Amino acid sequence: MNLVHSQQLHKQISPFKTNLKSSRFRNEVFFLNLEDGYFGCQVNESTDYLQLYELSKLCDGNQDCFLGSDELNKELKCTNDCDKDGTQCINGVCLNGVCHCNDGWGGCNCNVQDDNECKYRPCDVFAHCTNTLGSFTCTCFPGYRGDGLHCEEEFLIGYK
Repeated sequence: MNLVHSQQLHKQISPFKTNLKSSRFRNEVFFLNLEDGYFGCQVNESTDYLQLYELSKLCDGNQDCFLGSDELNKELKCTNDCDKDGTQCINGVCLNGVCHCNDGWGGCNCNVQDDNECKYRPCDVFAHCTNTLGSFTCTCFPGYRGDGLHCEEEFLIGYK
């Protein structure tokens, strides 16, 4: 995937961002974006540039991140129980029994090509976007009302 400057990345996303400590008592920058289908981490001691990877690189047995946070982080809850019906999570990763898809894939086992419309940020800034196969839904945050494409604070409605 891409190499990005960490300051640029900080401005673009922040769904899951944390500094993890390894068993060597050193910090590593690691973030996970399940909605858009990727994760990122530092690949050496520098935190200036972070490498972006598809979700399927998580829990695959290969340490892609500097201190191995993509494999050794217990918070990820890597599991193998997504293939209960015999179909594996092919274009994604199984975390805590749920198959999370790489960007461009959808379906229960990430086996259907699907453009993630949420990556184009179609919803209001006060709404959550949920990608569905071939479409998306927008839901206003608590304290806001509207169709998700346009949200207003509840206490402002009726005072215009």
